[in-house]
Amino acid sequence: MATPKVYVTQEVLSADYTDIERFGEPVFLSASEVSNVPDSLHNQKLVGIIRDRFSSYDPDVDFIAPSGSPIIAGLVFALARETTDVFNVLKWNNRDRAYTPVRIGIKGVKGAH
Repeated sequence: MATPKVYVTQEVLSADYTDIERFGEPVFLSASEVSNVPDSLHNQKLVGIIRDRFSSYDPDVDFIAPSGSPIIAGLVFALARETTDVFNVLKWNNRDRAYTPVRIGIKGVKGAH
């Protein structure tokens, strides 16, 4: 059986990702920020790199650890949504300085009424 992977959306140099290793092998999807320029070649390349690094994502065993840019985190969840509607997410807890696993399902979820 393969070791679970933890897909970190964006590596932040000041962050300590040591606790992630409890849940699997860290895979950093990005280190750079998105460009504000519409249709930027930088953004196209960034999305390609993220898509390539994320191509082995197995929603049954792997985790997503949001870090850094919320835009990049959103992009990663959008890519994950192409293969699943249930996500294993690692939520950072500042008080405990540790990650907590959360399983989130969005199948059939529509706006609250």
